[in-house]
Amino acid sequence: MVRVAVFDTVGNFGGGSRFLESLLPALKECRPLTEIVYFGNPASIEREGHKERLSMHGIGVEALPSLRLASEGILGIRGTAKLVRSLQKRSGELPFLPPSLAGAVHKEIERTAEGFDLAYFPWPYLVECPRLRVPMVGTFHDFNFRYFFGLPIFNDRQMKTLRVTLPQWLDRTVPVVSTKFMASEAADFYPGCRDRIRVVYLAPLLPDSGVGKDEAEIMVREMGIRPPYLLYPVQLTVHKNIGPLLSAIYVLEGMGHPVSLVITGMGTEAATGRACAHGVLTGHERPNVFGMGYVDNRRMDALIKCAAVVVSTSLYEAGNGPGLDAWVRGVPVAMSAIPAFLEHVEAQGMRARVFDPRSPRDIAEKIGEILSDPSRAREDAEESLRHIREVTWRKTAEGYLSVFDEVLG
Repeated sequence: MVRVAVFDTVGNFGGGSRFLESLLPALKECRPLTEIVYFGNPASIEREGHKERLSMHGIGVEALPSLRLASEGILGIRGTAKLVRSLQKRSGELPFLPPSLAGAVHKEIERTAEGFDLAYFPWPYLVECPRLRVPMVGTFHDFNFRYFFGLPIFNDRQMKTLRVTLPQWLDRTVPVVSTKFMASEAADFYPGCRDRIRVVYLAPLLPDSGVGKDEAEIMVREMGIRPPYLLYPVQLTVHKNIGPLLSAIYVLEGMGHPVSLVITGMGTEAATGRACAHGVLTGHERPNVFGMGYVDNRRMDALIKCAAVVVSTSLYEAGNGPGLDAWVRGVPVAMSAIPAFLEHVEAQGMRARVFDPRSPRDIAEKIGEILSDPSRAREDAEESLRHIREVTWRKTAEGYLSVFDEVLG
């Protein structure tokens, strides 16, 4: 029996957690005799309900003590968590601190991995790379920190960590990426790993919650949203490129398409207001942009099913996560003309209206084409649904297991 340790040292909101909740059960389904133990950040384990969701599939779930103090504080006293994080940032200056207090998660991983056959890292960023006696596989979602999009995505300390640690991770692991575009990025930035990069396409991230169309419409109304609306599930980082989409809503209204825009993700509440030529006028009594904040899986499922169009105006991605979730639900997609997004069309057969992400006018015109021709939009959505039904988590899991077999064999 093969024993796999999964180390998730950050515990991302949204897509990062959904990725794990889909991949790990699929791995177990394909190889029931494989023992999988998930070691994660205690804060994300509690927030996402990993213990309940993963254990029902026979997957062990354990919190990493070196991350517990930074999230929960000393003896569970929340006010001390900030002090712990401050000490951990200075841990290099304070070598006498024990690993649990110093937050030396890489040391804990080195101890914990003993007795396992393979270590898998679903998000090997912002943490020092451990030295293990067992093979290591890592998923490298993107390399956005290598670009400047107008504002920094990471602070100076994080950038220093990424520049130092990413080459180590790519040197010591077999790197897995989700598109051929991202494989070319990894090879260009880190030529030493070129021959070890493996591409495994991802299935849609958001699980179907079983919400029917009628129930979904009720849920959306209870959220204060009235159709027709566009939906952009997003994080408020500069490369997600929300600004041109906000202006496009204003342009669409002038074109005779008075649609609303719903934005979900942490911090998006600040976007609520009325779209205008400059962006959004906040505090307006007749808003047509609604920032919903972080939305749970069930409500997100309802929002996608009832959307007129799911949109992504991002400038740089490993793949179109919102698009995958829309295609599998038969919802039309409009998206940026960037390489990773176009790969869904060219390699997987999906259909979408594609625009210049820096042009509000082009964004509005392409979305307007969908709204003006519902029969064509429905045909494209049905064709995409036919193709994406072949992109399953079982296939994704089989791709990862092939990589695992390779490194173990």
